[in-house]
Amino acid sequence: MYEVEIPIETPDNNQKIWRYMDFSKYVDLVTTEELHFTRADKLEDPYDCSAMQFFGEPYKQLSSANPQGKERTRQVNTFGRLFVYLNCWHMNDVESAALWRLYSENKYETIAIQSTFEKLDSEIKLKWPRDGISISKVKYDPENAGETIDEIPNGKLFTAGGWENIIYKRKSFEHELELRAFIFQRFDKEIREGCLRNEAHLEKLMKKRPEYIRIKITPSDLIERVYVSPHAKDLFVELVKNVSGELKDRVQKSDLYKLY
Repeated sequence: MYEVEIPIETPDNNQKIWRYMDFSKYVDLVTTEELHFTRADKLEDPYDCSAMQFFGEPYKQLSSANPQGKERTRQVNTFGRLFVYLNCWHMNDVESAALWRLYSENKYETIAIQSTFEKLDSEIKLKWPRDGISISKVKYDPENAGETIDEIPNGKLFTAGGWENIIYKRKSFEHELELRAFIFQRFDKEIREGCLRNEAHLEKLMKKRPEYIRIKITPSDLIERVYVSPHAKDLFVELVKNVSGELKDRVQKSDLYKLY
């Protein structure tokens, strides 16, 4: 395994960041006062946090020619993602019409919380003082996609077990403008010695590993504004205010489509 240092990149302290969510997740956030970090293999994109996204066409050809190799690669890919947990934000100075639509299973009941990088960083350091959580802008420039696996890429490497995989995504996701807080739990002694043996072993680990990690935060310290869907009814806006506690006065309906 190659060792190539790829620095984490963070935005300016005053950069606005957003999380779009449904009403139930918002209620969970303000009532439990916890941030939710999701295990990487539960994400929609199977390449997220995986080295496989950087090997391009040679990987596809290898998988096609060698079904057993393809299956083993899938197992290793899933194995590595079992130890990564993510809490993702969108960087933008204004609301995103695209993300309102993307996260709107019910367009009348979507909520966006707005914070800043500084507040998120401070809250995590205050509530989770030990090492273990990092924050980085996601990079969308895997310039070495398509390099053969047995060659060292020029300037970048994405190892099967390294956190470097966590901060890169394919360019198809560039619209997300993502900032992610992540927990990378390195393999413990028991797993190192056992390694990944077979599909049954993988399934056992998938059941054993927690699907998410929660960390305590103070919502009123983290969140600057709470925006309710621009399509929301007035009654729903009032409901959001009523469950928001100390954040009640920061709740407002988005005026994205309002004519003045």
